[in-house]
Amino acid sequence: MAYASCWLLTGTWHARYRQPGHNLPGDTMFRVLPVTARPGYATALVNWDDTSRQHTIYRHAGLRTLERFDTTGVEGSVQHDVMPLAVVAADLRQRSWVVYAPSRLTTEAGLFHRVTEITHAFTFAEIDSATTTEPSAEVLAEVVDRLPEFSARVGSHECWYHTIDAGVEYEHKFTLDPDTDIYTLTRGIAAEIGRGEPAYLRPEFANAFEMWQFHNYMFEVTGPTSADCGYASFIPRRAGGHVIKRKRFAHDGFARYETKTTVTEELTDTAQMLSYLHQHLGLEAIYLGEFIRTRFDNNVESVNTGHIYSIMADRCEFPEHPGTVLQQLEIEYLRSRGSERDSRREMIDELGSIRHWTSQHLADHTIPAKPSYLSKYTFLRRLTFPGPPRATERT
Repeated sequence: MAYASCWLLTGTWHARYRQPGHNLPGDTMFRVLPVTARPGYATALVNWDDTSRQHTIYRHAGLRTLERFDTTGVEGSVQHDVMPLAVVAADLRQRSWVVYAPSRLTTEAGLFHRVTEITHAFTFAEIDSATTTEPSAEVLAEVVDRLPEFSARVGSHECWYHTIDAGVEYEHKFTLDPDTDIYTLTRGIAAEIGRGEPAYLRPEFANAFEMWQFHNYMFEVTGPTSADCGYASFIPRRAGGHVIKRKRFAHDGFARYETKTTVTEELTDTAQMLSYLHQHLGLEAIYLGEFIRTRFDNNVESVNTGHIYSIMADRCEFPEHPGTVLQQLEIEYLRSRGSERDSRREMIDELGSIRHWTSQHLADHTIPAKPSYLSKYTFLRRLTFPGPPRATERT
């Protein structure tokens, strides 16, 4: 998204968290600061260090009315005793001011969600000086008046997400050499994305990098129907019990059905796990084996679409097959910000673009990698039951 200018509105938190229709005291002050943020389709990320020390003060002067209180500008950075209330960006092409409301704040930055567009007929003078012309008092007054409305929309950032085809996992994979340094690989990818390459991705706010390690006890599910086929994997929970991750698929591929359920019962061995699958879930299954998975995740967001993806590298070791290692790099769709819309094709195309970029990154750093949809299930099954590949093992 290309905006002519971008502005941060700050003020008392009561301006946002008031009942709709309730007026503010006449001495309520607001500040408007130019910022260098580059908002995307769904979100705007503002680093407080990138805000200007020059700002304009407005005073609330009645219902939907702001008046400029100081026309000369005042020195001072963003203050911690005032709340960032909105980002307002000038979209000359659409003849509107685009408004983003904050959902998450840290001491270094804030994440703002797109909430509305305010139509504005930019004058020739405003267009001529668009990079320095701040929103008018009328536009700012409408933003202030609607802050409770915006707050209700982003008041719980978890409610701002939706998942395209919930229950379906979409991911591309590369198989890596067993001696590839996957931590250095993932941190290198993170650094490149942090530098703005590719331009349409940025690290997910306050959730950019995750580290995981967990056991898996995997069972092949063979019935009772073909729709049940795939695997069930028991992952021990630190709080007790297990998470059962089930994937259903006819062959290894880009899209597979996935569900996760929590089992609180203490299952102490694989025989009890197998019995649980039989008796509680009605599944026909056989034990394949155990593996320990170490995983490093780069979580990234598309500034163009609001879709969130993970570029993750993992290492699986198999205690029942000493010395055997499987390492992979996966590009997976996670979730989307913003209102639900028909965007499956958009997401799949973008996932393909990230796959292409990742492939180029691997090539540029001479990291051997084979494009493959090889699953942990197929890899472990080959270890447990050596022999010719089955028809379902299409990788």
